[in-house]
Amino acid sequence: MMRPVFVFLSLARDCAATIPSFLDLLAALRSEGLSVVAFIGENGSRDGTRELLQREEASGRIVLVPTPFMAGERDRLKRMALGRERLKSEFEAAKLEPRFVCVLDIDNVIARPPSIAALLAAAAKLERQGIFGVSATSRPHYYDLLAFQDDHRSFDTLLEDLAGSRSNIFAYYRFFRSRIYPHQRALTDDREIECASTFNGLCLYRADAYRLGSYLQPGPSICEHLVFNRRLAAITGARMLIDPGLILHTPVDHSQQSFLPFAWRRLRKLVASPRLQAGLSIKAPGSSTVGS
Repeated sequence: MMRPVFVFLSLARDCAATIPSFLDLLAALRSEGLSVVAFIGENGSRDGTRELLQREEASGRIVLVPTPFMAGERDRLKRMALGRERLKSEFEAAKLEPRFVCVLDIDNVIARPPSIAALLAAAAKLERQGIFGVSATSRPHYYDLLAFQDDHRSFDTLLEDLAGSRSNIFAYYRFFRSRIYPHQRALTDDREIECASTFNGLCLYRADAYRLGSYLQPGPSICEHLVFNRRLAAITGARMLIDPGLILHTPVDHSQQSFLPFAWRRLRKLVASPRLQAGLSIKAPGSSTVGS
C-alpha cells in the first residue's frame, strides 16, 4: 500500500444521513491522488449505519472497527474516551506511516464537509515549528467549549456547573446566555487562535505527535479531547491552532437560540431520551414508545 497522507479516525452511531458526506470527502481526496485510510468505529446503530459501513468496508474504502464494549460504560465521556482509544490502537496496530491523522465527528457536524483546499491548507500549518494540531472552526460560531483550553480559559467543569441549572428551564437558558454563548462568540474569529486544546468536530494532528497521546485518564470524567491534547502539549511543548479557513457548519444542537426555540429543543431532547422512553414503556405496556 502507498504510504497514506491522511488517516481518518471516527466513531459513528446512527449517522446514516451524514456518512455519505464523509465518504464524499474521502473520495474527493483520493481523486486528488492522495492516499487515505479511514478507521470507523460503530456500535449499536439503529438507522442502517452499520450496514452502510459494512458495504464500504467490503469495497475496501474504510476499515470498520466494532466497538460493542462502549455500550457497557454509562458515563458518556468515559465511553467516548474508550472508543477513541480503540480507534487509536487499531491505527497503531496497522503499522501505517501517514503524515497526518484526522480525528473527526461524522454526525451532523460533517453534513457540510470542508473543501479539499481548506483541509490541505490546514494540514500544511502542521509543518510549522511548535504546532502539533489544527482544528476546524465553525460558522456561525465555534461551539466546542468542552475541548477548549488556552492560557486564560478552561471549561473542564462546565458540565458540572451546567447540571445545577437543569431543573429550571429559565435558569438553564440563563446559564447558556451568560456562560456558554459569550465564549463561543469570542472563539469565532477570522484570525488563527492559538491554544493548548481544541477539537470542534474535526482536528488534524501530525502523525508522529498523535502517537504519543492517550484519551484515557483516571479520575473524574472530562472531555476526551481535552485529556488527549493536554498530554500532547505536555510531552511536545507545542501548541494547537483553530484555523479560520477550515470551516464547518455549527451543528443545530449547538446553535445559539432565543428562549422559545431553546426551550422547545430541550423538551424534544428530553422526550427522545432512552431513559424516558423506557419509563413510558413500563407505564404503558403494549403501546408504542416515543421515537420507536
